[in-house]
Amino acid sequence: MNQETLRPGSGQVKQCQSCKKDFTIESEDFDFYEKMKVPSPTWCPDCRLQRRMVTRNEHFLYKTKCARTGKTIFSMYPVTAKLNVWDVNEWTKDDWNQEEFGKDYDFSRPFFEQFKELLQITPVPCKSVTQLVNSDYSNNSSYLKDCYLSFGVTHGENLLYCENITGSKDCVDSSFILNGELSYDCFFNLKCARAFYSSYCTDCHSIYFCRECLGCTDCFGCFGLRNKSFYIFNEPYLKEEYHKKLEEFKLSSRKSVEEMKKKAGEFWLRHPVKYVRSYKNENCLGEYLTNSKNVQKSYYVNGGENLKYCHSLYNAPAKDSYDHYRYGLNSELIYDCSSCGDQISNLKFSYGCFNNCRNIEYCFYCQRSSNLFGCAGLYGKEYHIFNKQYTKEEYEELVPKIREQMSKMTYTDKKGRVFAYGEYFPPEISPLAYNESIAYEYFPLTKEGAEEYGMSWSEIAEKNYASTIKFENIPDLLEDVADSITGEVLECAHHDKKCSHQCTTAFKIIPQELAFYKRFNIPLPKLCPNCRYFERISVRAPIKLWKCKCNCAGTKSENGIYTNLAKHQHGDEKCVNEFETSYAPERPEIVYCESCYQQEVA
Repeated sequence: MNQETLRPGSGQVKQCQSCKKDFTIESEDFDFYEKMKVPSPTWCPDCRLQRRMVTRNEHFLYKTKCARTGKTIFSMYPVTAKLNVWDVNEWTKDDWNQEEFGKDYDFSRPFFEQFKELLQITPVPCKSVTQLVNSDYSNNSSYLKDCYLSFGVTHGENLLYCENITGSKDCVDSSFILNGELSYDCFFNLKCARAFYSSYCTDCHSIYFCRECLGCTDCFGCFGLRNKSFYIFNEPYLKEEYHKKLEEFKLSSRKSVEEMKKKAGEFWLRHPVKYVRSYKNENCLGEYLTNSKNVQKSYYVNGGENLKYCHSLYNAPAKDSYDHYRYGLNSELIYDCSSCGDQISNLKFSYGCFNNCRNIEYCFYCQRSSNLFGCAGLYGKEYHIFNKQYTKEEYEELVPKIREQMSKMTYTDKKGRVFAYGEYFPPEISPLAYNESIAYEYFPLTKEGAEEYGMSWSEIAEKNYASTIKFENIPDLLEDVADSITGEVLECAHHDKKCSHQCTTAFKIIPQELAFYKRFNIPLPKLCPNCRYFERISVRAPIKLWKCKCNCAGTKSENGIYTNLAKHQHGDEKCVNEFETSYAPERPEIVYCESCYQQEVA
């Protein structure tokens, strides 16, 4: 059992069931658990997040058969998942009885053992989507139009090969974008248009190879500028000179673009970064937080309030929740859930429940429902336990008994970890292999490590696509690309599979993609969409915070590379400010505190 120690005035220290490391439950955490009527966790925050992530396939689609019709479909679940997977359109029909697969609860058996059996027989939709128009090759998305191979998107239009985007349109190969437009190869930009090869920029227009710029237009290779126009590598140019230089850079050449990426990356490292990537927050601690208040130890949250240990709630608003991973969009009182959102309240220990759900516990992919316990694949239902209908009175009498039984008759997984009421689903119940889940990206493990963790591993099937153009023969200049390229199969430069990006070995250029490239003078890629995605997110900050000191040494940075442009409050003395940051101490960036950074970018 977990060992725990009380520290006067600082909460309770427990040993994590999974990693065996100590973690602290603060006094305000107990207030939340009491409010939600749940016991305190026995896993540390990182292990809880990893456990929630293993149930989600982020952006892979598998060709399989609809279990109802036999029709070939694309599914977020591989054949090995052993689920009763239906085409989404079949699952949402009213011509089948959802309660056909319901079960009586058996108090002589552990809850999770019974739930796994229910999950395997109950029809579940092949994809997690709602209100998509001409966007068949997308998943984990809602309110899309004319999108292709885009995942984790809400309110998007004309998006190609994009991930984790909301309120954006006409973008290609971009990730973690809020309210963006006409952008290419970008990462974590807010309200930017015509942004290319740029990241961490806000309210910018017509920028190339820029980072951490705000309110800028027509800038190239710049870092940390505020409200500037016609700058190249932070140097001002006349308008005519600026456009002449852009022509000289020959951005229609892939070779030139790669050289500029390298040059810009080296330039950025010569300037200080703020210790945290945040925008318009109040009393927040974490990374990628925007427009939020009282959000603690969280990651990629937009419009959040009173949150802790939350991740990827970029669809505002989300409030009054702990341990909520993915979605949001008018969510409140959520605890230890994954991929839940869109008008939801009071959800616990559930996955994939969205679209007006209320008072739900231990459910898997339910929609438009309320007062459910231990259900799978239901929509438009109320007062169900294990997919069986009860009266309100019967439900309210039975659920407390099941909670009590879960704590007395616990479930022990094959790694010896104990699961009682108050724990999310055991990892081994996930229908995915470890390397098919999003956990593989944030908590990378080898095959041996995944099996030690208690999950299976998927051997990626050999792909032997017959490419018609070898990667070294893909035209360097956009001007040399004929419209007939859309009928070719291009070899990925990683086709020899020396990368760990789940390379598809070959790819095609679709007509709307080529039109975008020609409109903005962008050379053809030489990598498949999977490899492009993994290279793009290589700039993503880890979900970990280190205690560090400001790197400002007075008039210069500690490493002597950067000379301050302004006089700081600490004068010629080293800044004494400390903070928590996602920049590890060994990283090459020059990391400044809020005060020192603002002095340099004002």
